Amino acid sequence: MARCPAGLSVNSEHNLIVACCVANKLQEYTTHGSFVREICMQAVRVTPPYHAIQLSTGDYVVSQCKSQGEVSVVGVDGQLVRSYGQPQTSDVGKMVHPTSLAVTKNDDILVADELNNRILLINSSVGSIQELALSVDDGIRFPTGLCLDELRGRLYVGEWNGERVLVFDDAHL
Repeated sequence: MARCPAGLSVNSEHNLIVACCVANKLQEYTTHGSFVREICMQAVRVTPPYHAIQLSTGDYVVSQCKSQGEVSVVGVDGQLVRSYGQPQTSDVGKMVHPTSLAVTKNDDILVADELNNRILLINSSVGSIQELALSVDDGIRFPTGLCLDELRGRLYVGEWNGERVLVFDDAHL
């Protein structure tokens, strides 16, 4: 395994996807620990990868955890497919420290935009970005973890400073 595994996810084949922040790469392993592939993020100017998930197309969605953040889609061949975030003309699309990611069955992308205290939804078919209207009495504070349970219609959001996990029912996206 590579140095500094920042983000972990499991794809539809049950393989483990590892975002290696310090090593600046993605790695994929089978359920038995056998190496599948490695993608160097520096070659596609995606640095450093914080979290990665795989779309149904096989492409990887990667969050870049930096002050003016981006979320990029990288192909299994290591080529940049598209980026979301910077530069954006709309304040909605300007991400500050995107951390965790989740993907819907329609390949729409959820992004925890930590320093903007919000969750974004990227419609992957048209590329639009919108902020999810999630109701919390005292607001979402520093979201760093996301988990989408589409079967139960729930979105789980872990907060860094709030030291809590928020559960949103009826999150059918």
